[in-house]
Amino acid sequence: MRENRKGQLQPKDGEGKVTSMWFTASLLFRNYRLEPEVPNLEAIDVPQGFQQAVPKFLSARQTRRRHWLWESERLLINFCRYAVAKGAKEIGDCCYEHLLGFLEHRYFHGISQQRLKAEAEILAEFLKFLWQLVGKEGDPLDGENLIEDLEWLDDWFEEILVLVEAESEREAWQKAEVIGERIAVEYQREANPNTRWEFVGVLSVQEVLDESLQEGAELFTRFLTAKEARKLLRTYRRAIPLKR
Repeated sequence: MRENRKGQLQPKDGEGKVTSMWFTASLLFRNYRLEPEVPNLEAIDVPQGFQQAVPKFLSARQTRRRHWLWESERLLINFCRYAVAKGAKEIGDCCYEHLLGFLEHRYFHGISQQRLKAEAEILAEFLKFLWQLVGKEGDPLDGENLIEDLEWLDDWFEEILVLVEAESEREAWQKAEVIGERIAVEYQREANPNTRWEFVGVLSVQEVLDESLQEGAELFTRFLTAKEARKLLRTYRRAIPLKR
């Protein structure tokens, strides 16, 4: 007999070997985007149609803030340059892909999420204005949620719980690390070429409480504060109010 991590006696089999135990291991993975290749925007000539559209749009907004006006003009011109670099020949060729791609380019050049969202609002209006200017019907955003898409520019993480069979918590931890590395390789094999998956590490290892694995067996349990629970609900996009 020997003690497990909870101080309980762990039986041995007939050959004197310690009987294996089941553990749950929490694994954390990170997904991040690679910076896309974008030519030097300052070196790209802006066609006359694009140049004329910018002051028309700013005039229509009737802003009195000169600093904002200058910043917006520069932002819109650089968006036009990006769209041209990506193949837009006329202003009607600009699309949501150009909008999101340009914002991604801005993100990789150190623009904060807060400012990025403000710029996204202006650029979305500008894109709609361009379509209206040439009489193009439809919504250039095509029902996409731009603010939600911007959030995916940040690194995002996935937590996975896996079962591990081992003779001790230390061995379970080591096995969990091997499993995590293998899963990261499998994820990357099917990932978008512009993103990368990496195994961050093992967050925790817990011994399975039930003696036998069967339907309804308790694998892992933890207590959460109301604040922690609400954070989880937001993460999984479940707008479920907590009942008192």
